[in-house]
Amino acid sequence: MRLFIPLSLCLSGCATTFDSTASDTTSPMAESCDAIARTVSPASSGQSNFYYRSDIVFSVTSGGEDAEISLVDSTGSAVSGAQWIDERVAPDEPLLVRFTPDEPLQAETAYTATLRYCAGSPSVTFQTSSLGKELEEPGQIEGRTFTMDLSAAKVVQPSGAAQVLLTLLDNDLSLQVDRVDGDTLDITVAPTRRGDGEQDTCVPTLDFSMDGNFAKAPAFDVGPVDVPFAVAGYTVMLYDAFSSATFAADGSYFAGGRMSGSVDARDVVIALDGRGVLPSDDPADLCSLLANHNLGCTPCRDGEPLCLDLEVANIEGSQVELDVEAVYDTDCHERCAASCDNSECDLGEDLAVCPS
Repeated sequence: MRLFIPLSLCLSGCATTFDSTASDTTSPMAESCDAIARTVSPASSGQSNFYYRSDIVFSVTSGGEDAEISLVDSTGSAVSGAQWIDERVAPDEPLLVRFTPDEPLQAETAYTATLRYCAGSPSVTFQTSSLGKELEEPGQIEGRTFTMDLSAAKVVQPSGAAQVLLTLLDNDLSLQVDRVDGDTLDITVAPTRRGDGEQDTCVPTLDFSMDGNFAKAPAFDVGPVDVPFAVAGYTVMLYDAFSSATFAADGSYFAGGRMSGSVDARDVVIALDGRGVLPSDDPADLCSLLANHNLGCTPCRDGEPLCLDLEVANIEGSQVELDVEAVYDTDCHERCAASCDNSECDLGEDLAVCPS
């Protein structure tokens, strides 16, 4: 089984492919070439639910270094931004040409992106979704809890078998908005059991209160912070994690979520051991394979070059009836059965969950 599939190939099945023979001879870059371009983001021309904070991305089989992307709104006004080449692909795979707008796009607005490269100037027209519209009342999200099913999200980097990590997660994550104060959100994040949706009180909660994490409301940003995840009974830490998402105008859900950080390849091989996903149980082999896709490992906190970048997208939060309780220690809570065998838990034998 091949381990990691490049992003450009993962998405090309739903992307629009442009005919390289249909060159736009009016383009100053037009020349004879056999290049093939695909739109990666938006997924296809005509997409009507484009996320307003996303990049415009094309894959180009050749000539990508000299390609140019322009973006205009429905009135023909140019959208300013920065173009760059995403090198996180294998040497023999198409380049990813990205355009990052200087400011988020407008919600429910039509745009046209044009790629100028050696085979012509194909364009895609798309419309943003309603995400990005102002909250009807910012205070309405205070006290609400939203649950994220990360198994339904998509691994953007490094892709391929890393998606298995999400399917093996033991818990979902819930985010509770404790307070809204201007441009600051006070939030608590807790793991919740998939079976009944209740909080897993055996795992500590994470609390955030950072100035400016709601500065671009309705979008919010959190991090950096270390986030533990239980994967098939084994704890895998996402180090220096950053996350972001956008609340819907009525505050009933959030979407467009992304989470990124680094994971230790040693933890990954342990979590996936015996599942027929990895070619070996040597974390160095995993890093070597990633290096072939320009995604090599970087030094971990102990100095070993065995940490890899992980980025997850398409995270959504659905509102639920749940009051998240602050938990400060692992396996030490009156509703955590594992506390009974934890000699370091001060609650000791007084726990109601422990057998008498």
